[in-house]
Amino acid sequence: MRTTIPMPNPHIEMPQHINPSEEKMDTIRTEAHTTYNVNYHIVTIPKYRRQILRHANFKEVLDQIIRGQSEARGWQVLAFEIQPDHIHLFISVPPKIPVAYVVKLLKGNSSIQLRRVFPNLIKQYNLGEHLWAKGYFVSTAGYISEDKVKRYIDEQMRHARMHEWNLQHPRGKQKRLGG
Repeated sequence: MRTTIPMPNPHIEMPQHINPSEEKMDTIRTEAHTTYNVNYHIVTIPKYRRQILRHANFKEVLDQIIRGQSEARGWQVLAFEIQPDHIHLFISVPPKIPVAYVVKLLKGNSSIQLRRVFPNLIKQYNLGEHLWAKGYFVSTAGYISEDKVKRYIDEQMRHARMHEWNLQHPRGKQKRLGG
């Protein structure tokens, strides 16, 4: 059964102080058979919106966990901000990775590791068995201009023509003139 829950304003913007540079946002990434620019803005809160994230050591360890887990999987953290009662994560992941998996993994791993490092703080805030609230907010972010789309299409056409030429001339590549 599907439940409707109130969502944050869909026009929510990241706080100005954590906006990544356009250069980071517009970076086109590639894998074996995929070229992409997929960026997610994720917001999540501790259980009961407790202000456990305001503690300096807690923030440092959480930052290391999120960045380390992301880096280990080849995901790029574009921006990360920890507020006393929520976090903003702006992350780029390949399109084959569902955002629900990203959130589940990062929330799960950070909860386990933070409980090991700060067991007394978890007890002090009466968080029970879970550090994070069940839900999260996510929106896609990024922009690609019409010019960039046209350049990508032109590049693909150039590669297709080169591939076609190589099929018609199986002995090798184009000979260089003058040398």
